[in-house]
Amino acid sequence: MWRGYRTVLLWGVILTCTPLFNNLRAQEVEIDHWLWAGQNHTDILASENRLQNQCQKLEAQCRVSNLRVLVRSWTDDNASSSTKHHTPRLLSKGSPVILSYRLEYLLNDKEIAAVIQRDINIWGRANRPVIGVEIDFDSPSAGLEEYQQWLGKLQNHLTKKIPLSITGLPTWFEDNNKLATDLARSVSEISLMFYRQEQTPITRHLLAAINKVNNLRYAFLCDDNRWEALVRETKKNETFRMAIFLISRCVDVGKPAPS
Repeated sequence: MWRGYRTVLLWGVILTCTPLFNNLRAQEVEIDHWLWAGQNHTDILASENRLQNQCQKLEAQCRVSNLRVLVRSWTDDNASSSTKHHTPRLLSKGSPVILSYRLEYLLNDKEIAAVIQRDINIWGRANRPVIGVEIDFDSPSAGLEEYQQWLGKLQNHLTKKIPLSITGLPTWFEDNNKLATDLARSVSEISLMFYRQEQTPITRHLLAAINKVNNLRYAFLCDDNRWEALVRETKKNETFRMAIFLISRCVDVGKPAPS
């Protein structure tokens, strides 16, 4: 999903809408940091001012929440061959963390679960408690049923109390809305990636398709006009929404989403 963007910083924003009868209360924005390969806390601090400026434009109250870190990635079909990224030394002791994993292929679920479980134990023993696991995989829309089954098997192999979230594509909900909705209900959260700018507009059709899905996070390469339009839609519908920024620069990836 992030080909060519392994060194940019992601910011997660939870949008909780203001009741219509209380116009004096600012919209609350909860910020998740997502550290990709090659990043550290200096990157977070450097981007904080830029995000605060956006919050001021929205007249929103912003606060920091969870930290998500890329731990491993697989670029081939060998489950035992992974690239390691962040380790517990990244964080101070006692810091909770969500571990993120990037896959190019659906590998053996039992083997991947064993790797993830070992990482959970390593981070836990290092006094960096793991509060969630995230899978980053670009499933084609036609493969959502298989992907859901794979995730179910993966979850069964992991510690039952660990929430499992995933990244996702807007095309899922336009191409295969029923299966995409079923998939959303089977995980704790979907980070919906709007990283292809002109190729991924926020249309009325897409908003209607995801209207009843309440565990979405919205992902962007930058704070562009589509995000501002989504905020207005969120306020109007009084629904729970999330957003992620890759705010170091705004670049159009250009390739169409898989389907």
